[in-house]
Amino acid sequence: MTSVNIHGQPKQDHGAEPSGSILFTTSPSPTTWRFWLTGLAFLLLYFILNQLTAYHQLDGIGITLWSPYNGLSLLLLWEGITFAPFVVLGAVLTDVIVLHVALNFYVDAVIETILTVWYINFAAILRHRLKYDPRRVTLEEAVKLVIYVPILTVISAFLYCGLLYLATDLSAHSVLIAISHFWIGDVVGTITVFSMATAVFTLLSTPDWRWSRYAFVSWTVFILGTCLAFFVLIVSGVGNQYHEFYPLFLPIIWIGIREGYVGVSIGLVITALGLVASTIYMGSDINDYFVFQMLMLVLSITGLLLGAVTTERRASAHLLMEQQTELARMTAYVNAGAMGMALAHELSQPLSTVSTYLLAARRLLQSGAGGERLLETLNKAEGETRRTREVLERMRDFISIGRTDFKVVDLSTVARKIATLCRENAAAHGVALEIDSIRSLPLVRADRLQIEQVLNNLVVNAIESAAQRPDGRGRAIIRVADRGDKIAILVEDNGPGVDPEIARRMFEPYQTTKPRGMGLGLHLSQQIVRKHGGRLWWQPNSSEGACFVVDLPIDGPNENAA
Repeated sequence: MTSVNIHGQPKQDHGAEPSGSILFTTSPSPTTWRFWLTGLAFLLLYFILNQLTAYHQLDGIGITLWSPYNGLSLLLLWEGITFAPFVVLGAVLTDVIVLHVALNFYVDAVIETILTVWYINFAAILRHRLKYDPRRVTLEEAVKLVIYVPILTVISAFLYCGLLYLATDLSAHSVLIAISHFWIGDVVGTITVFSMATAVFTLLSTPDWRWSRYAFVSWTVFILGTCLAFFVLIVSGVGNQYHEFYPLFLPIIWIGIREGYVGVSIGLVITALGLVASTIYMGSDINDYFVFQMLMLVLSITGLLLGAVTTERRASAHLLMEQQTELARMTAYVNAGAMGMALAHELSQPLSTVSTYLLAARRLLQSGAGGERLLETLNKAEGETRRTREVLERMRDFISIGRTDFKVVDLSTVARKIATLCRENAAAHGVALEIDSIRSLPLVRADRLQIEQVLNNLVVNAIESAAQRPDGRGRAIIRVADRGDKIAILVEDNGPGVDPEIARRMFEPYQTTKPRGMGLGLHLSQQIVRKHGGRLWWQPNSSEGACFVVDLPIDGPNENAA
């Protein structure tokens, strides 16, 4: 399985694993320096994150309302089960050194070990059952993150708080509060860490990334907007004025539209850190921060889904551009082939002349009249042969003969694709491009690329014809219709119509009214349609313009079509 990164390039699926138990995966070996470097880096970052979030701890039991360190642990275990000792060590040491949890050291170690075992299963479910991969930037991965992490974190909350209830004298009411606080902290923290990891993986896998003026404007507006939103929040104070949080949605939406999933992921980290700092400055109690974190969860889900949609749309646009480029390249090759056929026809005359000269030379030899007349005749034949060879050599690299690959094709899908490719061109010419009668139709045996080439040529011609209207109301319409054992594609325009002087010869090669046209498009299109056993013709519209019709048999060409 492959996916697409933010630049539309195919990227290998790193999430695919061999079949087997979900608890075990190919993990980094403890004998490598990368394993220990990763573990030590995890411990350092784990301590820093705990220190940043320790201000909103619940009753000294190690539960905070933003727990990116738990998300970091989950991400590390997603990479491999061999990192589990680092997760347990980091959790126990920070509980004692940073959070000063009021638990017996050994009890705390047992609770954190049991929670780590669950996190191993949590990571295995994400990686193997749900096929979630933080290295991929797709809408599917974003949906998995925002749906399944909140669900699976419910188990984490009940497990951890249940163990605290058994190990301490927490009341049932306090356990419910602890569960809700643990859940919101773990959900927001895990989503933030995993999305940020996706952003880091994406940037590291994009060697040609560079800071542009577009990105500078995007991030400048985001930073200014976020600072303004936090200023409004701080000035308004806390209490019941939680609606002052909503201005933070605007910068996230902005950066999501401009920079996609990666931009949102970085923006959410900045917003989360700003929220921690703002609530500390305002002196917000833990209940106020709980409400803010609920809003932060909504903000995270909204931003990530928006960013994923933006990124996928850009990737799709990139693929469409690549397909359009490939279509243009094929057009050049096919046109060169058509030109080669036309030149072959033109070269038949000099070759016939060569044949005549050689025949004359043979007769001179047979009659015994050699000498100067024979030499002159052979020289003329040689000259014609030389010129013919030179022409053929110049065209050799431009002529390509392709084979037709007949497969089942949905012409409605082909029509929609060509309309998408040509819509920007139509807009540039001030022409409205429409699709009509696109519905469920029988499939046709045809060469998809060749039919796309025919339709692309007809639509481009229709756009250029409609653009000639002086009133600026040009319109081109693509229709697909069922005609029994055939499917018809109609391309209409409301332009000036076909010039009567060229109407009778319009399908012949080199017949064109375009200043820089080669006059091969319609000729080539007709040859392709004939090869498919179909027909291509034109007819005037009842009111204005012209309509080109392609009839293709559903079962493909018969053996005499070529």
